[in-house]
Amino acid sequence: MKSKIIALFILALAFASCEDFLERPPLDQIENTPKFWSNENNIRSTVYGLYDIYFTGYETGWVKSDFFEGTEVAEWTDDLAQETATFFTLTAPSTDTKWNFEKVRRINVIIEGVQNAELPEEAKNHWLGIARFFRAMEYSRLVRQFGDVPYFDHVLNNDEIKELYKPRDPRTLVMDKVLEDLEFASNNVRVSDGTEGLTVNRAVVDAYTSKIMLFEGTWQKYRAKNNDYAKKYLQAAKVGAEKVIATKQYKISDDYKALTTSLDLAGNPEMILYRSYVAGIKTHAEMSWQIEQTRGNQPSKSLIESYLTTNGLPIHQAGNSLYKGDEWLKDEVTNRDPRLMANIDTTSLKLLGIEAIYASSGYFGTRFINESLIGTADGQSSTNTTDAPIMKYNEVLLNYLESAAELAELGAYTLTQGDLDATINTIRARKGVEMPKVTLDGDNFKVNNTIVNDPEREGDVSSIIWEIRRERRIELVYEGIRFDDLRRWNKLYYADMVQNPKVNLGAWLDKDAFVVWYNKKYNAKVKVEDLKDIPLDRDGNKGYIKPITHALQMRTVAEKDYLYPIPTGQISLYESKSKELNDPAIKLDKNPGW
Repeated sequence: MKSKIIALFILALAFASCEDFLERPPLDQIENTPKFWSNENNIRSTVYGLYDIYFTGYETGWVKSDFFEGTEVAEWTDDLAQETATFFTLTAPSTDTKWNFEKVRRINVIIEGVQNAELPEEAKNHWLGIARFFRAMEYSRLVRQFGDVPYFDHVLNNDEIKELYKPRDPRTLVMDKVLEDLEFASNNVRVSDGTEGLTVNRAVVDAYTSKIMLFEGTWQKYRAKNNDYAKKYLQAAKVGAEKVIATKQYKISDDYKALTTSLDLAGNPEMILYRSYVAGIKTHAEMSWQIEQTRGNQPSKSLIESYLTTNGLPIHQAGNSLYKGDEWLKDEVTNRDPRLMANIDTTSLKLLGIEAIYASSGYFGTRFINESLIGTADGQSSTNTTDAPIMKYNEVLLNYLESAAELAELGAYTLTQGDLDATINTIRARKGVEMPKVTLDGDNFKVNNTIVNDPEREGDVSSIIWEIRRERRIELVYEGIRFDDLRRWNKLYYADMVQNPKVNLGAWLDKDAFVVWYNKKYNAKVKVEDLKDIPLDRDGNKGYIKPITHALQMRTVAEKDYLYPIPTGQISLYESKSKELNDPAIKLDKNPGW
């Protein structure tokens, strides 16, 4: 099945050299004529140049992806305990590639080219839908990061100074335009076009509609405090997910771990879109980062404690006798949601002083490790060839459930048992997971006739929303999603190591007892002294591993961190142009707090 990506690659080669395919030039360097855009293959090869931008997957070579750790998106969360904290941006930079409208222009070139092309109406609308989908992707990114941004719906010339230096438009105006683009794409993009799972089709559009609109709907509810817009965008998210579900084309697969460790995701019924890697053509290092590098970032106590016991109850819920405590790893993972075992090594803590490849928290993450590939070319160095999931059916189901529950809280929908059965219960029924079915009981979830009541639930979050968020965290862990989730929920302080101490804690460690156990199990000669450099959260040889002990080295979160700073160089450029043209309307405002 790997030959499918080869076919896609060869198709692109028909219109560009190998180097051009990997590093495509700006669109203003191609033949931008009606004749060029009147050929579907020309449009297709041009659009393929956008895939590596928006569907990065595991990236390529030694480049870090947003999966697991190594980037801001991956590390600004509560899922990782870090030896060295990844701090939020402290001062506004003079330049930042994130604040860049080149891709907007690039996509607008495609849109205008297709609009002026001589194509059958169906083909023209399909490619306009594809291009508008990518414009929605780009503008949703800009809004997620910066809030208000200038909106451009056509190609500007260099002499259109007023437009080039227009002020920022309100995010609601921009997101309304994003929604218009997504709705047009949903109505016009082909149900099938190109290789299934590797190219954008209508299901991909609808799945991303659910993702993009869920972010904005919850942002409006929790951050902007605008329930009218919240309802509008949450309804769009729900409809987008409904459309994917209604196709009956996708289903939850039988192997949770295989979603992130498969050599070939072709044919996996859960994959709506994935990135294929092929030896000698395109490879990555995601697995290698986990098995070959000393792990300064590993699963936090906060994450580990979020996994339920197999009776479907939170570990600290009163009367939950299935939880065996955390003083030994084997007890901590006993009777727990099987997805925990798919995420960490349960054989032993991996400790500094004993293991060459150790874990900062003691818990060793394994989400992207395919054991059968260890020591092979496919599983080492930067030649990993496991495929990367981009958009999965499980995320769409969770998007539907959350948008429906949020609409219910806003009085715009009534959540039903059917909603639960089609989403969270379908996910939990996955072979090898098989967690208890959830039923509705008023404003709560029930499992096996017991109301789910987490004592650690925050008072400003309903029980149902709390458990939906938990399921999302567990099911989609380390997929580059958590950071945006915390932001849209107004819960970024979960990533604060002072306000949320469990993000800076790892496993419980009794150094004396561990050494005795380890030497017996592995016929080793480890000494307690070997563990001297592992810091604990209290004096003595017993306590929770605490990777960072000095307060000034801990990450803290400020209100300004919900949005990225506007580059100071851009602000100065606007000021300079304003003076040059004597036009006070040319102004670029800073984001709050910067």
